[in-house]
Amino acid sequence: MGTEHSQKDRAGSTGSAGGGGATTTAPTLIGSVQRALRLVEAMYAEGGATAKRLSRLTGIPLPTVYHLLRTLSHEGYVQREGGAFRLSDDLPLAS
Repeated sequence: MGTEHSQKDRAGSTGSAGGGGATTTAPTLIGSVQRALRLVEAMYAEGGATAKRLSRLTGIPLPTVYHLLRTLSHEGYVQREGGAFRLSDDLPLAS
């Protein structure tokens, strides 16, 4: 569910490029985007879940989950049904 991405991103990407001994620097990553994508992955895997469950699944603090869900809802990516959040049926993706 994205764990491989999270672990890789935290580890950084310094090392040799092409075996020539050149060192690359870690890319600039935006943590809030990474956390929002982890929520999207979790909602996709679960088919929908409460904010508390999403917090447990992703390891993102509950207040942060609520802020991210509010933003994703405002942008049309997430719908709330009762106490659960799920991905919108019509995601506003560019075609």
